[in-house]
Amino acid sequence: MTVPFSNDRLASLRDGLQLLQRGEAPTAEAMSRQALHAMPMHAGWTGLLALALSASGRPADALPLYRQLVEQESGHAAHWSNLGNCLCELAREHEALAPLQRARMLGADDAPVHYALARVHASVGPARTGLHHIARAIALAPDDIEFRLLRARLLTAVDDWEQAKADVEDLFRWPLDAAQRVELAFLLLRGGLNSDAQQLFAAVLDEDPDQLDARIGLITTLERINRTDEAERERRNLEARMDPASATRLHDKLLQVDARLAARRGDHARACSALGELLSTGLQDPALRISLRFDLGLALDKCGKRGEAMDAFALAHAERRTIVGDDHPALTRGDSVYVALAEPLPRNHALLAPPVDDKRLDPVFVVGFPRSGTTLLEQLLDAHSGLVSFDEQPFVQRIVKRLSAQNTSLQHAVDSLDERVRGDLRDSYFANVAQVVANQGARRPVDKNPLNLVRLPLLPRIFPGSRVILALRHPCDVVLSCYMQHFGAPAFAVTFETIDAGAQMYDRVFSHWWSARDHFALPVHVLRYEDLVSDVEGQARGLLAFLQLQWEPELLQFTQRARAKGTISTPSYTQVIEPVNSKAVGRWQAYREHFSPAALARLAPWIERFGYQQ
Repeated sequence: MTVPFSNDRLASLRDGLQLLQRGEAPTAEAMSRQALHAMPMHAGWTGLLALALSASGRPADALPLYRQLVEQESGHAAHWSNLGNCLCELAREHEALAPLQRARMLGADDAPVHYALARVHASVGPARTGLHHIARAIALAPDDIEFRLLRARLLTAVDDWEQAKADVEDLFRWPLDAAQRVELAFLLLRGGLNSDAQQLFAAVLDEDPDQLDARIGLITTLERINRTDEAERERRNLEARMDPASATRLHDKLLQVDARLAARRGDHARACSALGELLSTGLQDPALRISLRFDLGLALDKCGKRGEAMDAFALAHAERRTIVGDDHPALTRGDSVYVALAEPLPRNHALLAPPVDDKRLDPVFVVGFPRSGTTLLEQLLDAHSGLVSFDEQPFVQRIVKRLSAQNTSLQHAVDSLDERVRGDLRDSYFANVAQVVANQGARRPVDKNPLNLVRLPLLPRIFPGSRVILALRHPCDVVLSCYMQHFGAPAFAVTFETIDAGAQMYDRVFSHWWSARDHFALPVHVLRYEDLVSDVEGQARGLLAFLQLQWEPELLQFTQRARAKGTISTPSYTQVIEPVNSKAVGRWQAYREHFSPAALARLAPWIERFGYQQ
């Protein structure tokens, strides 16, 4: 909060301010109340009382005092700033913007006003505006931990995961209190660092078992790493520790947890009820609201309420598109979505570079369109003793970015590759792998990133010893599944915002592949999802023969191994731990009416080429 009356001539008021600055808020409150008994409308003492109440964690009691102050002294910027901060403390960020803007108009340019504005934009958007304000706040108060936590949160909101993770790692060096460590753990969870999040939540609970926010975080993490029995047990433990006031404060978070656990139990009606109730409360956080709408759509689908499900997905996509338009305007213009698709194939994409004798096994690349069963396939391969996977990573995309930064096009980059550059790119790629794979030994890396499919022409020049597995699934099932999925990547908000858009991208991606396949220099094994789920052993044997690996009977237990593995950082983490089944085959038929004639026309050639039925 901003202190608006530091020059007050009353010595006792200065004493009260010093008490507040020393952390003695209750004493400052008592002093303020005594003074106000004699001078009921004194702005200085009213302000001190409001600040003392805020410092004591009682923003609801402080709010009417801040409102009184802006009426008494409407030209005082600090009063408007404090009012905005108080509204933020009450999670009423949508109301805080106007008073904070008024404070800025009156000349406020201190750290608290910029921090409050950053909080508002973190909650109601646009997040990039919030980043501007938090940068200013940190410049003014570089040692404030809350400011740095908020910057990390805003970076995740604009999908700048690399910088956000760097900020999170830096925060571990700071003296964090329990609440700050809980917030940091939630950031770790948001960034996919599930194991680190679990450890941090558990550490907080070891010190204080009644830290209920940490317990909710632990439940969320346990569900995310497929330890649902433990998550349910912790949920019961949480219920036993709550009093009525805590239950009221945590109402929304409890509904989120209960909806997710209900879905994991197969109680989709309960999940629908919890999500519907939660969305009806008027959530201000747009990112959370979008995520819950996708969850509701999936729950309604499981309940057979397909029309309502599609309505929920439509709302989710519309809101997601708005956020992406604010934070990533280039994507909505279409000038940054899969640029490789718009470029001609490199002239020498069919050339295989000479073998590299650097004692490193070139990767197995698993590619395909998203939602084609690539995660299921990855878990199968990871169960083999000679292979190791590392979830979905942007390692090839980083190579493309490095080359693109130095060349006018990917075609020119591939044409101009020499041995030195190739060696540097290989070194950087395998260094990235080493950061995410512990004890790799002689195991060959499995790089599963579906849309590396559009970057395949680059691979023969850098990884001449690699092999490629192309995962296929019925094009209509794929496009529908992409539409129903809440992907983290902002480009997907544009790519899959409608079924027609998804069909268009499917056509573009496979047209690109089709033009390259006849001259592609690396060996490719095509595997259809439908064939895999109907004959796991037969398809797995053929796959291992392609990879020149011996059969291992343990491969047939790969779903159990995936459950024990814990972290699977893709949207299908709940499906790949289930026994292999064909429930998702032909799912699109129930939604056929939602496929326009134009979408079906785009997909028809691929349905025929890949041997499916329309």
